[in-house]
Amino acid sequence: MSIFLSYFPENRRHLIGTLSGNSIINEMSSDEFHQMIRECLTGRNPRIHTENWAQAKVFHGVFTGIQEMFAAGKKDDQFFIVQAPTEAAEYLYRHRKSTRNLDDKLTTSDVILCQWICNLTSKGWDNILQANPENLKDWGNSVLESIKQVAYGETEQNIINMVVYNASLAKKGGLKSAMGNLFESLLLYSGLTACGLKFIHCDAFENAHGPCFTLDVNEGRQADAQIKTGLEHPSKIDLDIGFIGKGNPEIIADKTQRFGNQVGVGEKPLDHTIIIVSAVPATEKATLVVRQATLLGARVITMSGNNWVYELCESLREIGVSGLLEIPENTSNARESLTRSLPSSREIIRLVPKNLDIPSHWN
Repeated sequence: MSIFLSYFPENRRHLIGTLSGNSIINEMSSDEFHQMIRECLTGRNPRIHTENWAQAKVFHGVFTGIQEMFAAGKKDDQFFIVQAPTEAAEYLYRHRKSTRNLDDKLTTSDVILCQWICNLTSKGWDNILQANPENLKDWGNSVLESIKQVAYGETEQNIINMVVYNASLAKKGGLKSAMGNLFESLLLYSGLTACGLKFIHCDAFENAHGPCFTLDVNEGRQADAQIKTGLEHPSKIDLDIGFIGKGNPEIIADKTQRFGNQVGVGEKPLDHTIIIVSAVPATEKATLVVRQATLLGARVITMSGNNWVYELCESLREIGVSGLLEIPENTSNARESLTRSLPSSREIIRLVPKNLDIPSHWN
């Protein structure tokens, strides 16, 4: 263990590591999780939940942990802070060079913490230092020298600021990745279940009779979900879901390109395809992309600010899918209805194929 991790508050060490779907869910109660799903199905941006959750449960736990680590270390060694970048680089050097001495090996959280302290990331290790341990010591010295040349503030405080900044970047990026990976399947599963469709695991889907759905399909084309309609035509509907921002409306175009062009006579390439996106940015480019997808036959449904689970259900009803539930068009009424119709939080976690664990505190 590095000296840095030994000074980091023990009750917050688990927050250093990579964020995951399980780490997000584990900080919620069963009721909070179920409420979040209901609200996200009816227009609330999931990032409102995750950003506020991360502030309360993760970010400041890490930031204050870093500050307390430096304060505790300086009590025992007055040079603890000013030598931190070079010392962290030395720990990483021994970790990377070690093949037999287990005492020099660091845990994943310890590696991450030392990287923050010497202004490095895993990508930086590969791209800047070419994954060469011999470059680490010079790197640590250069980081310290650059901080000493800063024209503002004191060296110690600037070192602490750098580490907190690196931690913030890592946590923000990790949250965005974990959120997308988690919510895409959660919302598709919950939304299609709310419509009244039965979920079938992909290994049994080929022999299943519709109406039903499965997630993560790859049969010559990729789809985040596929519905067996129980109809002669269309027998299947492909769905894709994605979270986009103002700067990347081309993701909608990417979604349209993921589906194969298996069409019948007189059909458009994307007939029987539903693309669900978090929002359509108010830009000319985004509007054009949506118009093109629609002209190709796709139905584009937006989530943010929209009772989109109602719209999804009505789209399936228009196609002719039978056995669907009635979802109120009014958002408040829809959320009340979902309270009764959605599976329990435990059942959602158990069935969504994302290797999620039911938190031990969900009784």
